[in-house]
Amino acid sequence: MRLLSFWILACAAFLFAEPKLSVAVTLAPYAKIVQEIAGENANVVTLVPPSANPHVFEPKPNTLRAFSKASLYFSDGSGLDKAWRPRFQGVNPNIRIVDISQGVSWMKEEAHEHEHHHEDSEDEDLDPHIWNSPRMAIVIAANVCSALVEVDAVNAGVYRTNLERFTQRLSDLDKKFIETTKALSEDRRTFIVFHPSYGYLSRDYGLKQIAVEMHGKEPKPRDMKKLVHTAKEHHVKTVFVQPQFSRRAAESLSREIQAKIVSIDPLAYDFETELLTLLNAIAEEKK
Repeated sequence: MRLLSFWILACAAFLFAEPKLSVAVTLAPYAKIVQEIAGENANVVTLVPPSANPHVFEPKPNTLRAFSKASLYFSDGSGLDKAWRPRFQGVNPNIRIVDISQGVSWMKEEAHEHEHHHEDSEDEDLDPHIWNSPRMAIVIAANVCSALVEVDAVNAGVYRTNLERFTQRLSDLDKKFIETTKALSEDRRTFIVFHPSYGYLSRDYGLKQIAVEMHGKEPKPRDMKKLVHTAKEHHVKTVFVQPQFSRRAAESLSREIQAKIVSIDPLAYDFETELLTLLNAIAEEKK
């Protein structure tokens, strides 16, 4: 009887348990932040696969089906996000949209063309890669926490505790960046990456990124010549490549300047580890 009573209580607890929140985000780094704050209280749907190029991404039917079941959509408010939004809202018009970029200090994106064109040119010009700076990631996490507390006050304590833990970890990463970059001389703060995904990181820590791509395409011979000159001038010994883009031009550049290639994923779920990879590579080449 005791065993029977236990199973009855267990089944009742399962049947009457509060359903998890279903949350949609565009990118894997946002999924990581939401999961860090929400813990087991939310299922997170990621709309753009990490391996896809967000600038030319087209959502597949299964992605739209997953979005149709979500109750919250965490949007970063960028031009790319707004370009997708009509498609997503078409399958889920009643979804609640939360802006997770409030308080972010936006930057203009470096000049290169994308496949999407938006009505709001100001939004189109904004650099969407806000998660790739520990300081901006902390702002995003705070916005996520506020939204979760608002829609699920019962678990407010859990969300706030998780935010505190996440913020501490990102603050430690911030300090690591400060200490490492402070030791670099002015002519050693430049790094080369195929796609300019680290504008906020560069701004926040006094670095300078140079993109291999030109107007969204591989560089022409004269552009490559300028890149080679810049790389040599700044003693660049590492070229970062990204899985979403072709490696060909970056590999050609690395051979020309006798630099090593380091693979880094700006759209990875574990974006913290990727940022550390970038930092360690920069620090290593400047020794």
